[in-house]
Amino acid sequence: MNPLFEMRLVTKAAHLYWIEQMRQVEIASRLSVSQATVSRLLKRAHREGIVSVSIHSPQGIYPELEQRLAAALGLREVVVNECSSDTEQAIVASIGEAAAFYLESTLAEDDVIGLSSWSSALQAMSERLSPNAELRAEKVVQLLGGMASSGDEHLAETLTRRISTLVGARAHFMHVAGMASSAQACQVMLSEPYVQETVRLFERVSLALLGIGTLEPSKFLARSGNTFSKQELASLAETGAVGDVCLRFFDRDGRMIDHPLNQRVISIEPQMLERIERRIGVAGGAHKVEAIIGAARGGWIHTLITDRFTAQRILEWL
Repeated sequence: MNPLFEMRLVTKAAHLYWIEQMRQVEIASRLSVSQATVSRLLKRAHREGIVSVSIHSPQGIYPELEQRLAAALGLREVVVNECSSDTEQAIVASIGEAAAFYLESTLAEDDVIGLSSWSSALQAMSERLSPNAELRAEKVVQLLGGMASSGDEHLAETLTRRISTLVGARAHFMHVAGMASSAQACQVMLSEPYVQETVRLFERVSLALLGIGTLEPSKFLARSGNTFSKQELASLAETGAVGDVCLRFFDRDGRMIDHPLNQRVISIEPQMLERIERRIGVAGGAHKVEAIIGAARGGWIHTLITDRFTAQRILEWL
């Protein structure tokens, strides 16, 4: 075929498909060629530069930033939300909003949700979830002890109950502290039948919503009393710990820290956490950058939900 005529055919097929919005079968009839030939012509239109694709992201949408961050951290997906200001309050609100939308968009009715209960970001998520008859899950399970030593003792339970109500699921609580006073006390608490009933559900969790902590506990966690003393945190820092998931501490490369304090934590074991099919990290803020990177490098999360300020800081850090 004459090269010029062939390019005319390529251009004509491209015009009919992208400008006139004709289906390939209709183009084949118009040009008196096969549908397979139309497909070949359209592919060549791309290859020859006759057709180019340009995507203009609306303000507040960051697909390129999300893709760069996912590639840099080795994650399946990153969700970066717009944020009005680089302040803790604005960042928590932004992340909570994004996490609520993500859950509403991806939740399946047979999902068993695991919840790290002492997280301000997850608290913000629960406040932004909308009642929706189509939003359904099977169970919501606390992955970390929920009792507190202060007036906030019902916050973790309230968070679990609220999310379970919004998704029409049954709630399963951890009516013990997240931190026992000793290894012996931890074993006693874990042996209680009502705790064992919840622990047995850990292996059924299909989606884990995880706050990512730092050595310096958040105000939310500190108020609960479910944290180590300053001396114990200093001891963890000496081992290289930079962050935690469900009070299981890891270093900057994501390796779990082997420390005697682990024997006092009442939460999902790291080996069981690794088996959960979808692990969603919900975190942001300048002070959490190194912890987020460690959680990603260690494979403790598959997806990160964060804000644009934190996303930029992570890329700068890397």
